[in-house]
Amino acid sequence: MSEFQYNLPEELIAQYPVKKRGSSKLLVLDRVKGKIFDDKYFNISKYISEGDVVVLNETKVLNCRTFFITPLGKRVEVLFLEEKNDITWFALVGRAKDVNEGDILTNEEDGDFQVVVGKRKGKGFLITFKSGNAKKLFESCGHTPLPPYMKREDSTEDRVRYNTVFSEKLGAVAAPTASLNLTEDILDEIKARGAIIVKIELKIGWGTFEPVREESVEEHKVHEESFTVSKEASSRINEVILSNKRVWAFGTTVSRALESSAYFEKKVGKYLLKPVEGKTDLYIYPGYRWKVVDILVTNFHMPDSSLILLVSAFAGKSNIKKSYSWAIDNDYRFLSYGDSMLIGDNLIK
Repeated sequence: MSEFQYNLPEELIAQYPVKKRGSSKLLVLDRVKGKIFDDKYFNISKYISEGDVVVLNETKVLNCRTFFITPLGKRVEVLFLEEKNDITWFALVGRAKDVNEGDILTNEEDGDFQVVVGKRKGKGFLITFKSGNAKKLFESCGHTPLPPYMKREDSTEDRVRYNTVFSEKLGAVAAPTASLNLTEDILDEIKARGAIIVKIELKIGWGTFEPVREESVEEHKVHEESFTVSKEASSRINEVILSNKRVWAFGTTVSRALESSAYFEKKVGKYLLKPVEGKTDLYIYPGYRWKVVDILVTNFHMPDSSLILLVSAFAGKSNIKKSYSWAIDNDYRFLSYGDSMLIGDNLIK
């Protein structure tokens, strides 16, 4: 893992989104030629060709960060991560030492919401609603679950800007950040170039921020996440693959969903997609053999994350090292609200 480390200056971590969607920077990396080119995100459609397919993750972020008061009057953060049934969730609890199994917690903003702390499960707890429910809690008292490296409280603007303009399917606790700068105008330009847009869903979990602590890359395990590639989506993408056009994955989450649903079709000698509604713990790191993704759009990732391993597997470790050095030297903005990379073959004429 130490081979993928780099020094990320704290001042380059984007704390807020750019004022206007689409105005962020775009680093274009031609992985065959090993060349780098600076561009703007709003120009991304010019790299797309007629017949290509652009795949987007239409997941929507839950306002699942909440604050409760313990029986002893302590304030704790409860981050709801995964619904187990109608009343029980798996959640992370900040200042977990201040809670005990059986404690009844009362929401600090609305006392009508009470939850009971259940058994500890790994790094979190099972949390059961005693009064109220998750949907109403998130709507009235929920906060945007900004990543921990955004060292600030969320604002009302984050409810909009930490979601894509096409987000539909509630359930994620983190945004598909490579698409945050897409606008309706850019999407229209993509269609005007003769490309098709297909949407899939992967509910991004908090594990996306889980650092790789093992020195041996192979020993790490990624968290399981729910995803859906519909029959219609897989059929449309397969048509593009069979016509020898390119599959664009906007984001690492899209990449993992597509690669998780790929299978080898002997009759045509190609990898195609099958419809899937399930879970994936696919872990992509250098040495992985890519099956369907031809072009990757992604943001800049933490130096200790599984995501930098994924992009290194796609672009090559040396290309990523060079690109990240270029980005740092040229004051690119990093992480969720930051600038993006476009990675593919023969992108620069």
